[in-house]
Amino acid sequence: MHGANRIGQVIDRKFMISEVSTEGGDRTRYDENHGVLFLAKDNAFPAALRFYRQECARLGAAAEQLLGIDLLIERVDFYQAANPDICKVPDVDGARGAHIIAPNHSYDIAFPNRRTQ
Repeated sequence: MHGANRIGQVIDRKFMISEVSTEGGDRTRYDENHGVLFLAKDNAFPAALRFYRQECARLGAAAEQLLGIDLLIERVDFYQAANPDICKVPDVDGARGAHIIAPNHSYDIAFPNRRTQ
């Protein structure tokens, strides 16, 4: 999925994403309007993956999904062990990242007919 996402703003403000799914034959494309990019060098990423795996299990995800996450966690752990010199605490780089921490747009822009209670 790429292009407009019905909320009037990108999801991932830090990265411009251009990804193609390798699953199946559909070759679905994804961008920053529909996806989030995490880097294997991010020291917080393994814990995030472990929580994601736990949440997928709680929601009843299929065994194949859970196995895929387990294998991803293993690869990220191996990557970080092999590359300690580039792994780091995640950060937003001051003024260069101001757009990342700018307030979100009002959802009234994306949902003008939404009624608040």
